[in-house]
Amino acid sequence: MTGRSTPLAGGRIDLAIDVGFVALMVVCGARYFTRHTLEGDGVIALILAIGATASYAVAVIGGGIGHDERWRRGGVLLATALWVGLAVLAPSFGWCAFALFFAVHRVLQGTRALVLSTIIVLAVSAGLFLMSRGDDLGLVLGPLLGGIVLSAAYGALDRALAAQRSLNDELLAARDQLAASEREAGALSERNRVAGELHDTVVQRTASVLLLLESSRDGSPDVIEAREGLRDALTQTRRVLHGLAAPADDREPLAATLARLVDDARSADAAGAEFAVVGVPRDVSDTTAHALQRIVQEALVNVRKHAAAQHARVTLTFFPEAIGVDIADDGAGITRTTGSADGVGLRAMRWRAESLGGSFTVGPLGESGTVVSAVIPDAAVVEESS
Repeated sequence: MTGRSTPLAGGRIDLAIDVGFVALMVVCGARYFTRHTLEGDGVIALILAIGATASYAVAVIGGGIGHDERWRRGGVLLATALWVGLAVLAPSFGWCAFALFFAVHRVLQGTRALVLSTIIVLAVSAGLFLMSRGDDLGLVLGPLLGGIVLSAAYGALDRALAAQRSLNDELLAARDQLAASEREAGALSERNRVAGELHDTVVQRTASVLLLLESSRDGSPDVIEAREGLRDALTQTRRVLHGLAAPADDREPLAATLARLVDDARSADAAGAEFAVVGVPRDVSDTTAHALQRIVQEALVNVRKHAAAQHARVTLTFFPEAIGVDIADDGAGITRTTGSADGVGLRAMRWRAESLGGSFTVGPLGESGTVVSAVIPDAAVVEESS
């Protein structure tokens, strides 16, 4: 059977067809042999009847064992072939056509089933034509036209069932896809939750302890080793967070984020603040964007608190394989505002840039003023080009 797996001996309808075929063979055989002797054509009819019944039994029994389609199809087709000869030779067996018609449609589909059904109908008509010697056309045309109507009706029903099976398959596939999407959404939500918890607890606490150690003047081996260990732990944790967090399709572009920080700084202070973009803007990896955002944020805080500047300018630069920011002001200068270029805030900014493989510089801008610069390789661009 092609495209279907209805067992020949399974279900009430199938059982009725199987029992009906055997019963009709017995009844038709009894009718035939009460009117004909068991010699000549009678012997041939008996052999064909036994062969058709045995073939059908093979289809039922063999197909029922493991639902083997080859046994099922082969048995039904052989039974039909033997019955066709039997129906032409002995029209009394024509009544078995009803059971064979449905049995054929269980193992074949489409054109092949239609062709074999036509052969069954023609066999019945041919047998009746020979039996009536062509004198009773109604006896011949009745089964022929009835068979055509039955074949057309069964073909329409078969197409409707095939369409329903196709629709059921599509619905099952859609259900499986929806379930998979829901599982994926749940997993992403949980990953984001864990990433947020780690960032707000472990990462922040580790960074705070590291900054305290960085500001310590203690140069003992234990302290140095603790610093290195915390740096490595923080770097590895950030990498894990980057892998856990789902891509934020609706994340604000870096340029918009920095522009907003500049606007906030301008609103909080009388000093003017400007923002500029150099190069062609593009998507930036979450890790790079987060680091640059924090660097700009910290630098603007320093300008507001310590520089006494009249003007500040933030420039975001898109290099081919890196992203840079420059925060320049016309304030008092680095030595007067912090006493050195190595304060805690500057150390935090330096660490953010260098932990991602970038560079960080801070220095005077002309006779007065300070410029803070950070350049970080863009992980998204590097991965795409590699």
